[in-house]
Amino acid sequence: MTNIKKILITISIFLLGFGQVANAAWEPTKEVEIVAHAKETSSTVAFARAVIKVIEEEKLLPNGVKLTIIRGARGGKARNYVLNKNKDPHVMQVLTPSQINNVILTGQEVGYQNAKGISALVVSPLLLTVNADSEYKSLNDIIKKAKANPGKVVQGGGDFGQVASLVGKMMADEKGVDITYTPFDDEGVLQLLGGHIDFILENPGQVFKFVKAGKMRILASSVKLPSMPEVPTFKKAGYKGTILAQYRGLWFSNENSNAQANFYSKLMKKIAKTQSFQDYVAKNNLAPISIHQSKLDKMLAEEHAAYFKLSTELNLIKK
Repeated sequence: MTNIKKILITISIFLLGFGQVANAAWEPTKEVEIVAHAKETSSTVAFARAVIKVIEEEKLLPNGVKLTIIRGARGGKARNYVLNKNKDPHVMQVLTPSQINNVILTGQEVGYQNAKGISALVVSPLLLTVNADSEYKSLNDIIKKAKANPGKVVQGGGDFGQVASLVGKMMADEKGVDITYTPFDDEGVLQLLGGHIDFILENPGQVFKFVKAGKMRILASSVKLPSMPEVPTFKKAGYKGTILAQYRGLWFSNENSNAQANFYSKLMKKIAKTQSFQDYVAKNNLAPISIHQSKLDKMLAEEHAAYFKLSTELNLIKK
């Protein structure tokens, strides 16, 4: 064998080995951190804890996983921590619609364009909820009261720009009434329990326990509730407009690789199939979805365009 042939064989073997390394599946080499931008009792944190519970029970990550809650700047501190300060495949953030629209409303720089989607697994119903002793028996009752008392009917919730606040605004606009929106740190739950506000639009995780205890009533839901078939959908209750989806998932910095995103999306698909996660979905009347990586990135780009259009139409930002 000539020296040239030996050299060519050596190079071929080297390139083959390099290609195998380059194409090798990526795995975490240290503890994974999941960041949530909302309070401990939120559905955002509940989603993170459901994911972490499965990971720990099934021992799916060899170096473990932890939850970090970073609040402030309408999710901006958490986004900046994950998408800017920690461009690290071991750091992810819980993805919610507010992390798309709050960037638009506040003019913050770090947003979906800095992120790479991993997975979206569930959609949470939006529930029109009143105090159990309230005079309201239907959505129509609330609208009648608002027409007779402009600005006196109060919807409580979290920061304006979240899904609940926008749906409340669209509902009021469709019906031609003036409803006052007031943000609270607990999203209006305690204020509703005390009878200080008229209604909230919230997730099952925030209100189901109070409904079961006889302290709240649900007048309408964005989707049909299997556990409460008597509750009408918003459409049946009289609101014909758009209901914004309250999805939950994970994203991380767009500087991370597709191989790294692929590892986590496979992990999330595995998590979604477990009994533990399915119990979480059923308990909270969530709707399972399965949107991953490039399809999720496409969805988020479409979400950004839709929220920008909606925020402009509702005069929430300057045209």
